[in-house]
Parts: sequence; C-alpha cells; structure tokens
Amino acid sequence: MSAPLPWQQGQWQKLLARIEQKNLPHALLLTGHRGIGKQRFAQQLAELLLCNEKLPEPCGECKGCRLIAAGTHPDLRIVTPPEDKHVIGVDQIRELSHYLSLTALYSGYQVVLITPADLMNINAANSLLKTLEEPPANTLLLLLSERPAALPATIRSRCQVINFEKPAQESALSWLKAQQPDLDRQIAKTLLALAEGAPLRALEMANKDVITQRSEMLEDLEKVAAGRCDPVEITKKWLKLGKKESLYWVYGWLVDMVRMKVAVQPPYIANADVAPRLSKIAANIELSQLYKRLDQVSEALRLADNQSLNAELLLEGVLIGWTPRR
Repeated sequence: MSAPLPWQQGQWQKLLARIEQKNLPHALLLTGHRGIGKQRFAQQLAELLLCNEKLPEPCGECKGCRLIAAGTHPDLRIVTPPEDKHVIGVDQIRELSHYLSLTALYSGYQVVLITPADLMNINAANSLLKTLEEPPANTLLLLLSERPAALPATIRSRCQVINFEKPAQESALSWLKAQQPDLDRQIAKTLLALAEGAPLRALEMANKDVITQRSEMLEDLEKVAAGRCDPVEITKKWLKLGKKESLYWVYGWLVDMVRMKVAVQPPYIANADVAPRLSKIAANIELSQLYKRLDQVSEALRLADNQSLNAELLLEGVLIGWTPRR
C-alpha cells in the first residue's frame, strides 16, 4: 500500500482526524490539475476505509487489502465512462444507486470513485443528486474532477471539496528524482514544465521518453514548415504516436510561439529547451496566422474524441496548414 504523496499530507491528516472522530462526510469532491495525484489519493482513502484492521494506515495483508490489490473488493466501485463512450450515463448511476442500497460485505463501508465526475451527463448528475441528498450510512462517494465548474452547482454544494495545488518546483523535482534517480535535473525541469507542474504527469512522460519523441516531432514540423517534407507522410507517422498527443504538442508549440511574438519582457515558455527552434519557425509566420493555427488545433483537439471522424484527415488538415505557400 502506497503512502500519500508529500504535497497531499495536509489533506490526508485532516481526513484521518475526521475518520477517528467518526465525522467523515458522505461525499468528497477531489479537484486539481491532471497528474497531481487525485486518483491515487482517492485509492489510498478507499484502502484505509476498507482495511479490516482499522489501523492509521492500511495493513496491506488483511483480506480487504488483498481484495483491493487484486481489484476485486465488492465494497469498492469505480465509475468511469465506458470504453466506447465519452460520458458517464444515467444507467451507470442508477446501477450505482442499487449497489449502494445493498449492505457492505466486509468492512462495513462502501466506497465509490466517480472519475472524471464532470463527464456525467445531465441525467446521470440528476440521478446521483438523489443519492447525495439521502446517502446510505457508511458510504463514501469520491468525485474526482479537473473541471469542477463543469459539474452542476447542486452536485458541488452537496460535496465537501478537497483541492490539490501543484507543489513547489523544488518539492516536485525532489519527488521526481526519488522515482527516477538517473533522471537529469534539467530534463526533469523540462518535463515538469511540459506537465504544467503536475509531478505524476511528468513522471509518466519520463517513463515514455517523451523528450525524445517531442524532439523528433518538432523536427518533422520544421521540415514541413520549410517545404522539405510531405505533410501526408508526417501525418501517418504521427498517428502511430497518437493523434491527441500529437495535437497537444503542436498546441503547446503554438502557444509558446505566440508568447514570443507578443511579449515585451521575456515570456514564460513551456518548451524552453527548444525555444530557439520555435523562435526560428515563428519568425517566418505572421502573428495573425499563428492565432489562426492555434484556433485550428484547438478545434482539432475538441473533435479528436469523436470516433466517427477520420483521425488521419483531422491531423493532415492541421499539418497542411504549415506548408509554405508557393
């Protein structure tokens, strides 16, 4: 069983005190940036409540802990969008309500994680509201969201909010170094910037060698922008890396290029390690054109989850816009 992350200790200790006082709320809304550790925190809280030993931390050895580790604990339910959909539907919440009407089988507690909670459609949210208004005893609903404002106010008002802020850079770098001792400090700083300060997201990037992948993709874009490469061929290459991932990189580069163009003082650049390369590309593009391309990539990202759209054409349309005019 893993320990709470260093930047979550304050929230964890407050919840431990409430558990000891038998004053735990029925519903918590965990908010914060992607990669800040909301899911991990929720899982650890579930482990603690469902541990049979009732210690200050999960024992890791009892039947409850073993069932959680195996992903088969009957008193823990995780609700996410189905693989073929992008929303949490009303049928899922109705089934959850039925599940909560049953008696807990092991520890006396039932724990539910709903993530991302802001992907519930309106009917699902309304159905959940009934449970929040009259929660069963010994039940904890954990709603996780990067966009809490997207949840109905009626849902938010019935949850106690725990917000996770991004840790200070030095704290995040120390944690990253502990996870990957061989990670170069400058690369760690770059990863943290690309992850918008979220350590778990930065660690995921490190494990996937994102720095190398990003450099190769930027080289591809440089060739397209210089008219030295066919955007159709680059599209096929990038699709293998993932359409959304590719679009996110282009979006980030464009944001940095715009900052370079408009800033009077040296601006914050997320892709600081490749700033000279981005500046060289931006030098040949009017600011108005950068804004148009930024709008185009934003729209492509919005459409990227639509499975009925041709992913190759979507990405190809973005890259063709970078080819120089003859």
